[in-house]
Amino acid sequence: MRKLIICLAIATVAVSCKKIQAGGNKNIIKLEEGTERYSDDHQGGGEGHGHEAAAGHGSKHAEKKAQVSIDLNGTALKGFANGMEDSIIKYLKSGQYASATEDGLKNTWYNFDNVNFKTGSANQLEAGSHEQLDNLAKILKAYPDAKIKIGGYTDKTGDEAKNLKLSQDRANFIKGELSKSGVTGQIISAEGYGSQFAHVDAKASDAERASDRKMAVRFTK
Repeated sequence: MRKLIICLAIATVAVSCKKIQAGGNKNIIKLEEGTERYSDDHQGGGEGHGHEAAAGHGSKHAEKKAQVSIDLNGTALKGFANGMEDSIIKYLKSGQYASATEDGLKNTWYNFDNVNFKTGSANQLEAGSHEQLDNLAKILKAYPDAKIKIGGYTDKTGDEAKNLKLSQDRANFIKGELSKSGVTGQIISAEGYGSQFAHVDAKASDAERASDRKMAVRFTK
């Protein structure tokens, strides 16, 4: 009887092992021998201006995130972790701007992640947008030697001449709004690029094309 029980136990284990090999590790990706993780761990990224981007796209089209307190030399600003304000402040605190060259600065853009224009408008912002403009003005005042350039972008839909004008008008509007805060001398230029640096096909959905419609700033000399 004892031998019979042992034989039945061994048979049960063998059947279980065969089931596990057939499908027990579904949705698991083997990274290396002895290391496994589940495949529902997604990663993603994005870039702006066709070059290197230092901060994410507009929050209107991105996943909703909670704002955090960002330290500006003792002054608390509300923004997103690793968002525009956070990224710009970290860069300025690093001291790298003082020795940076124009060639070294021209490809790194910081996308506004909380500034949105009303559809088709170049001079009307959606509610809450001015808070980020105020934050940027405060940052510039805290670092009076820093100078910026503003960039405006559209997606690939519509007439390119109209897109170029709309992006330029929006860039000029952002420059004007910042100038009202007393940082005119630190804004060197504002330029609209239309769809020149858009990545998403014009036939894609509006949600997909949203990442191409944005405003951004970069440091300059």
